Amino acid sequence: MNDKNIIAVRNTKTVYKEDGKAIKVFNEEYLKSDILNEALNQARVEEAGVNCPKLLEVTKIDNKWAIISEFIEGKTRSEEHTSELQ
Repeated sequence: MNDKNIIAVRNTKTVYKEDGKAIKVFNEEYLKSDILNEALNQARVEEAGVNCPKLLEVTKIDNKWAIISEFIEGKTRSEEHTSELQ
């Protein structure tokens, strides 16, 4: 991963796009339980049949927790909602 692959930066995480995957890397202070809960929620949404990126892996990268999922081109739900309001 390198800086040219960054697609989003938030206060607690950075998201990279690499090899057709979205790699969400959380800050070191982020709790393991919070990472696993987010992954569990993503798995449940996927199992419910919602069209969303499939969860591929939960791992550590450079001693930081990361969630790896499929990358799907298109608008985010937030972008879709904003365009509906206009």
